[in-house]
Amino acid sequence: MKKTATIRISSLEELTERFNAAVENGKPLHGRNFSYATPELLFRTFTTPRWRIIRVMTGAGPMSIRELARRLERDVKGVHRDVQALLQAGLMENDANGAIIFPYDTVHVNFKLKAADLSPLASERESAAAPVVEDRAALPQRAPSTPRTSPAPRVSRKRAASARPAGNR
Repeated sequence: MKKTATIRISSLEELTERFNAAVENGKPLHGRNFSYATPELLFRTFTTPRWRIIRVMTGAGPMSIRELARRLERDVKGVHRDVQALLQAGLMENDANGAIIFPYDTVHVNFKLKAADLSPLASERESAAAPVVEDRAALPQRAPSTPRTSPAPRVSRKRAASARPAGNR
């Protein structure tokens, strides 16, 4: 039987409603559900490197952090930090030997962003009275920058030595 992890954005009210409906119907919620109150919380937990970890670990069985880092071609310390975050979120587990396991065969991500979710909070804007600019053409244009001049080419020591008179060597 396939185990599915479902990741979603839902309010506490929606979560309670879904739980109560499952209890009333006598049908359990399928798989394991991970709910986040806001998109920011979801994206803070599931960064791009952590999604790569999940992708590599799906169906791979127990693995050491060193082996995972090798497969991801990343440093062990960074992978360890990301694995710890996924362990705290409950998405990964440790087996009896200390190896890490992603115990799910599939991951289902389910969320809908509404206009209210996408607009920045007034407190997060530089000025609460300033409108949110949605059109790139309406943004102020930057002045064109002057092209950089490249520095003089470097001359190797051997080449520089051959350019000097013989008496100065």
